[in-house]
Amino acid sequence: MSSATQSIPTQESLRIEGDINLSPHRQAWHNRHTDEETRRLLAVDADYFLHQAMSTPCLNVLRSAKGAWLEDIEGRRYLDFHGNNVHQVGFGHPRVVAAVIDQINRLPFCTRRYTNEPAIHLAGKLVGFAPDDLSRVLFAPGGTSAIGMA
Repeated sequence: MSSATQSIPTQESLRIEGDINLSPHRQAWHNRHTDEETRRLLAVDADYFLHQAMSTPCLNVLRSAKGAWLEDIEGRRYLDFHGNNVHQVGFGHPRVVAAVIDQINRLPFCTRRYTNEPAIHLAGKLVGFAPDDLSRVLFAPGGTSAIGMA
């Protein structure tokens, strides 16, 4: 092969992360290691959810998560190394669950027409971590809303 031919990208070299899990080899492995119900639910998920260009398709169907462990609907347990925010305390950490339940039982939502002690306390902590010229906070339901509000 000439060097000019070798520099032309092939279909295989242009694959993105999500495509890797769609390969025939990955699909064959998946079919050998998952049951019919798991495959059915993953197919329904793919029908209803939009996957971004770099998003990896769902690999499995989970039943539960506790501490650092995930359990799929077939009863297999996995140590989770994925890296989303929950990993500092683990899934379902008893102190976090208790705090969430306590807050939901007392005051599940508060519009900005009113205030409450937990919100004031959190705002004060956040201001304490921020640089001196950032002395106020505004809570938003999510990142997109925060950008829109800004």
